[in-house]
Amino acid sequence: MSPEIEQISSIKSEKRSTGIIGLDFQLGGGIPKGKSTILYGDALSGCDILAEQFWHADDSKKSTYLMIDGLIKEGMTDAEEMNPESLFNAMEGNWIVVDSLSSVIIKYGIDASVSFLEKCMSAIKENEANILFLMYPDIHTPAEEAKIIRHSDIFITLSNTLHGNEIERSLTINKISGADVPKRAYPYNILSGGIELSTTGRVV
Repeated sequence: MSPEIEQISSIKSEKRSTGIIGLDFQLGGGIPKGKSTILYGDALSGCDILAEQFWHADDSKKSTYLMIDGLIKEGMTDAEEMNPESLFNAMEGNWIVVDSLSSVIIKYGIDASVSFLEKCMSAIKENEANILFLMYPDIHTPAEEAKIIRHSDIFITLSNTLHGNEIERSLTINKISGADVPKRAYPYNILSGGIELSTTGRVV
């Protein structure tokens, strides 16, 4: 095997699919194993759809979707009454979703939520799993948001902008711990089959 092929295989083995081809492309093959991701967007941004695509990327169907504040779908875990400790204990598999971190912050406060986030990050780093937390804008104080951003490995924003009678949706990768952050926002569409992300972007 040539050194080039070995290098490509090594890079691929260190990443895990997000379930969205375009996003995997922009992330150089997917999310680095052992990393946490904060997905930041409002209820109309499609963040819940992206989270489900991420969860469904596990073909073994052994990963965990902890639903705290939304509709429970087949295979999801009803986590409405779970505290941070029970949420942590319920996590299984390599693709884990907490929907949402905003609810944890509201119910248990920012300090308990940061401790929960740190505990999750330590565990997935050791197990080379990945966890996705949903977080909603216009709910938390700037100080609370700053604490969460500082304690996350990857921070992704989904935004909607109205231009005339058209909605422009874009995804921005704001932070990737230990890696260069792309200087572009990537358009995406919400389709019946899920989110489709463009492989081209505009400079931000």
